[in-house]
Amino acid sequence: MKLFAQVGHGLGDKVTMGLEEKLIDGAIFSPKDLKRDTMVSRISEIRRDYPDAEIMVDPQFYVCLFANSPAINFGNITDWSCFRTFRKGELERSQTVDRVLNEYFREVADLEITSVLAPNIYISQSFDSREAVIAKNFIRQAREIYDKTGNKRPLFASLIICREALQDRKEFEDFINDITMLETRPDGFYLIIASRSSEALSDIYHTDVVANWMMLNLSLSINGFEVINGYSDLLTPFLGAAGGVAGATGWWSNLRMFSIDRFFPSIRGRLPIIRYLSKLLLNRITISEKEALSPFVPGVLNQLPHDEEYDPEPERSREVLQSWEALKSLNEELFDNDVAKGLEKCLQAISRAEQAYSEIASFGIVLDQKSRDEHVLPLLDGLRRFRERAEL
Repeated sequence: MKLFAQVGHGLGDKVTMGLEEKLIDGAIFSPKDLKRDTMVSRISEIRRDYPDAEIMVDPQFYVCLFANSPAINFGNITDWSCFRTFRKGELERSQTVDRVLNEYFREVADLEITSVLAPNIYISQSFDSREAVIAKNFIRQAREIYDKTGNKRPLFASLIICREALQDRKEFEDFINDITMLETRPDGFYLIIASRSSEALSDIYHTDVVANWMMLNLSLSINGFEVINGYSDLLTPFLGAAGGVAGATGWWSNLRMFSIDRFFPSIRGRLPIIRYLSKLLLNRITISEKEALSPFVPGVLNQLPHDEEYDPEPERSREVLQSWEALKSLNEELFDNDVAKGLEKCLQAISRAEQAYSEIASFGIVLDQKSRDEHVLPLLDGLRRFRERAEL
């Protein structure tokens, strides 16, 4: 299971440090957060210094339908001549979809990226909607338009889905059947599951969301598609166990979990406190919690090189290196070419987390709200439901 940096505001040297230490396999850049010329330059530098790195650009075309909101913040996306806003009625026309795809593919042709992520819209309600029909048209038409450009790099169709859509099983299964029976096929999918807010962990740590996100990875992979999961963060190793080839995460909360609200102004306060990603807990805890817990539950420490920087506290720019290091290690521990065996490893990891949280409670240690075990039960139930549906 590969791990990519989900690139956003505050890039600095984080990606190059991650590549230098072999913590990540590449990066997915966001047009919103970097000027086009800056992005082109940074991509060229990375490809020169790290020729094995996989570099992609998320078109972020999915914000095109939100232009009627006066608060929308497109950032630097408008630097790209192929980007424009549309009404749903316009995108229901096949020729409009063809034009969008053609203009985008030609604009990225000269970028030093290793794979091309095709544009698509955001399915914001359900799979039984106009948006889903438009999204399927983008997927169906991507390969034919792409091949006309002569580009030989792998093509990934984008699929951006709200978490609510994953909760209707019949609509979900009908949609999967449609996109796995394509006549002209992309090489894979760039898959994003969206929450209502980049802080709403319960949106993603939900039984049906976890189960169906894993089912999407399994269904697409057994039909010959590679699946790159954007904004997957701590779900990355579980999606890898279900057949995904890669996951991605970044350094801010809106680079760890996707929500369309990252394109709208937010109330800015203090910078978030630095946290430590514990493999055992499958969660991030504060530095003070790390110090308080380690004498009683020493397993909360990963015993990996970046642990040393948490004595007493790392520079903020290096916090993400510890996250990538822990996730890379989890990927290696939980992955198995046999899906059933990988799933069993994942269930054991959740069981260890559940036991560790019980031990913490027995010592009377009270954790910060974000550090608690609310993710454990829906994650466990999600994997069990996935195993049932996948008949593993």
